[in-house]
Amino acid sequence: MMIDLGLYVITTSIPALGRDHYDVAAAAIEGGATAIQLRIKKRSMGEALKIANAIHELTQEAGIPLIINDHVGIAMASKAEGLHIGPDDISVPSALRMLGSGVMVGKSTSKHVEAIKAEKEGASYVGVGPIYATENKPGTTPIGLQRITKASAVVGVPVVAIGGIDASRVPECIKAGADGIAVISAVAMADDMVAATAALRQELDNAREKMHGGERVKGRR
Repeated sequence: MMIDLGLYVITTSIPALGRDHYDVAAAAIEGGATAIQLRIKKRSMGEALKIANAIHELTQEAGIPLIINDHVGIAMASKAEGLHIGPDDISVPSALRMLGSGVMVGKSTSKHVEAIKAEKEGASYVGVGPIYATENKPGTTPIGLQRITKASAVVGVPVVAIGGIDASRVPECIKAGADGIAVISAVAMADDMVAATAALRQELDNAREKMHGGERVKGRR
């Protein structure tokens, strides 16, 4: 499987809009997402695994990775391609021991020193954020584009920017050094999730072409 973390869509459930994780994932895949993260909260393990398996069928058909947020057990049981962990979750080395070397493990960071540590521990990529203010992290101070630049300069693994990113902000994130962008609300809260994903993908492709001229970038193999 080709791995490209360029347009990394994170699922959520929005009952008011009649949308659950599967709906967000399906629309994002149709719109051109290159990776899906299942970020599921407040569900039983059995229900979460059922959703993970259903979404994994979609990602496998599309040839893109499914990454599970936080839950090592769900990642193992669903045979997902990756696990994403935060600073207070299981360590990267412990996750790798449980999952095996064939599964990628990503780590959330906010400082370049954290990104360096994550890479040394074996992380396949680092998430850097929140770049901008975001309702998904209320009360958290945005760290700004300069943190992307710093992280990208000191690690060899892909740097994925996250936090308050919409289509208009994709070019400046890529210019700052991000190898990919991660979004939640920009897709899940959109009137048309497929169209919103397609717009993000178009901005990503344009920014990559301008920055790299079609050359290989971190996050593709």
